[in-house]
Amino acid sequence: MKRIIALMLALLIVLPLLPALAEDDYTLVDKFYKQAIESSAYRGTVAFTAKGEETGAFSEELWAAIRALAPRLTLTLEHTTAPKKPEGQATVTIAVSGEASYKTAFLYDEKLVGVTSDFLSPGAYYVADKNWNWGRLFSLGGQSADSQWPPVWQMMLAVLNAPEEWKARAREKLSIYETKLGIWMNGYAAVSMGREGDTTYSELSCSIPAQAMKAEMKQLLVDFYNDSELLSMLREVVTAQEAAAYLQPGVMDTLFSMLDQLAMDGTVEVARRHSASGEALLDSITFPLAKNAFFTSLTLSMSPAENGQEWRVNGGLNGGADFDARLVLGEAGVYTGSVDIALPAQEDGATFVVSDEAGPKDTYGFDFSLSWDPGQESYSLADDRSTQKMSGSLLLRPRGNKNQMPEQSVTVEATLSSSSKKNAVTQLNGSLTWRDMETDASITAALTSRTVVPFAYETPSTVTGATRMELLPQESVSALVQQWLARLVQVGMSLGLVQLP
Repeated sequence: MKRIIALMLALLIVLPLLPALAEDDYTLVDKFYKQAIESSAYRGTVAFTAKGEETGAFSEELWAAIRALAPRLTLTLEHTTAPKKPEGQATVTIAVSGEASYKTAFLYDEKLVGVTSDFLSPGAYYVADKNWNWGRLFSLGGQSADSQWPPVWQMMLAVLNAPEEWKARAREKLSIYETKLGIWMNGYAAVSMGREGDTTYSELSCSIPAQAMKAEMKQLLVDFYNDSELLSMLREVVTAQEAAAYLQPGVMDTLFSMLDQLAMDGTVEVARRHSASGEALLDSITFPLAKNAFFTSLTLSMSPAENGQEWRVNGGLNGGADFDARLVLGEAGVYTGSVDIALPAQEDGATFVVSDEAGPKDTYGFDFSLSWDPGQESYSLADDRSTQKMSGSLLLRPRGNKNQMPEQSVTVEATLSSSSKKNAVTQLNGSLTWRDMETDASITAALTSRTVVPFAYETPSTVTGATRMELLPQESVSALVQQWLARLVQVGMSLGLVQLP
């Protein structure tokens, strides 16, 4: 009996010290995210060091300026919010020699987002609807403020980030269109046999004329705009502006007209290759492209690679440039690949030769390898502390007849730690280092941070006198961008990082 009582007492003493098993997947990463982003606040500082006499990555003057500025430079990072409120403020403050010099704050609430920055216009606030297209900042002379065509990519992101319950319903609905498209493609399919090395394969290929593709796109549009259930589903996840632009049946005639005016050449080439044992060897698609389009050719492909799978994008650009990008998704968080760009050779050292005919080209490229180790969370009973160490590295190896950059690496190390109490402070410390592998010159940013109790913040809706970006004509947006760029140059000059000729 005494032994049983002693065992029960031991359990009563030890169990409260162990991480709460009832919390299951409540990891350190989850804890940090909930505290720093969702319900509380975060504060950190970043200090810099720069070492090495020279590097081929920067000019001699710029490297000297970086070395002089780095030990004097400090960043303060802050974010605060309130529990169960979709609002908050994130702030980055740059201090030089201990004096707060430049501050940038991002504000957000349920309806609006905003920014104020000493890098843009000190004391001014710029606010917009949370669904406003910030890409207009980079469309100088482009889309007007009252354009009825918001970017399609924003709709695609909304669909990709939709709740899983919605995706499940959408998959069931969209499978009808996938089946229709598959049946149509079969009309252009051909099967052939081949051999590559020691491997015999069968290949299913489809060669679809651009005009046939246009006709099928029109048929799919007819089916799409007659499907009121699918249109209603999409309206659940896109903005009102996007729904008005793309999800109204009356838009179909306009899209038909745009398709008719699109001057597409060539054919869609689809290929699926399998080995005799059924292993997928190649999936590729080459797109027909409109005349004077940004791309003159574009091919996407996927194939098995040693210890992983290779994704590849290659093609040509209007003006004569060629590109080829490869990414191998390896095992255990290791990624390798390469990027190659071939530009028309320069005629006199300043002007590119642009011609429809093949000619000499200047090649630029690099190989890369990327690895990431998320680490394992460990717990020390002695000091009641959970710890997780993470690390990653990126290695760039430039090559090509015009590439004069050195081999470079970027490494990151980070450590999360906290006690077992759910509301205990969580610390995140780490470093990020860029290094010239040839001269050993380096720049290191060291982070010290922790979660803290919420502090006072502003929201876009409470700011007075703010500039409403979505109400400005494109000309005014473009003028603002030019003003901001001039201010950035001024700040860069004051820090010694920008030198005008």
